[in-house]
Amino acid sequence: MKKIYKNVKFRLFEEYYPYFYVIIENYQIEGIEENLDEITVCFLSENWNDNIKTELLSSLARLIPDIEIISEETIEDKNWNEEIEKNTPIIIVSEKIGIAPEWKIHELNTDIKIIINPKMSFGTGQHSTTKLVCKLLEKVLQKGQFWIDAGTGTGVLAILAMKLGARAVYAFDYDEWSVENARENFALNEVNGNYTIEKADIFECKLPNADGIVANMFLNILDKTADKFYHSLKESKGDLIISGILKYDADYIIDHYTKYNFKHIETLTEDEWVAIHLKVK
Repeated sequence: MKKIYKNVKFRLFEEYYPYFYVIIENYQIEGIEENLDEITVCFLSENWNDNIKTELLSSLARLIPDIEIISEETIEDKNWNEEIEKNTPIIIVSEKIGIAPEWKIHELNTDIKIIINPKMSFGTGQHSTTKLVCKLLEKVLQKGQFWIDAGTGTGVLAILAMKLGARAVYAFDYDEWSVENARENFALNEVNGNYTIEKADIFECKLPNADGIVANMFLNILDKTADKFYHSLKESKGDLIISGILKYDADYIIDHYTKYNFKHIETLTEDEWVAIHLKVK
């Protein structure tokens, strides 16, 4: 008997995608697809009903304003793994850096090849913020430095830091699922060297002294972490690369960080998003 599926399409702003994944991972789902301000989740029909719908929307609404379901589609059985493999793109970050799932890694001709398989974790390389931070990291990181990846997600930025020649990386995330996924990706990419990946809360942990920090996080988190980042970087007069910021908020966050003894070096923009390079004065 063929299985019956429900494709449920949610409307929400992209900056809330990580919150969405934190909630949806508690449900039995078959697949997930991102589009601009929309996420489609596939459920087996027996795992989607009015009670689950009400419970899920209630949980999501606590974290995500104005989220709504815009369509529900019933479809018959298909090979979801085949669909994912066919539709997952390779990402060319620059002439030097490329990101791809393992079944397409042979298509990359870049010097640095990073394997990230599509899973429910922020930072597959498809999102503008990830690509922008990768571009800045390529320009800024110097071999032999120690870098921190705050809110590591898939671990892609920490992996890139190691491949660019960092002597050590400390990567952390508040979400256990992301930490496990990052560890899987480090193993998948055969990263060797001195690195640590652990679960930690940015508001509670003490950051070690570092040469640089990448933080692809939400504005409301970056707004509260300037002093913590400064104290981690002040000894080295280090570099800070932040993203997860819409272009409309760029001037605000730059002005905010200059009050904590950072100077603005460069801003990169793609679509509605920015990544900002700051440096301790």
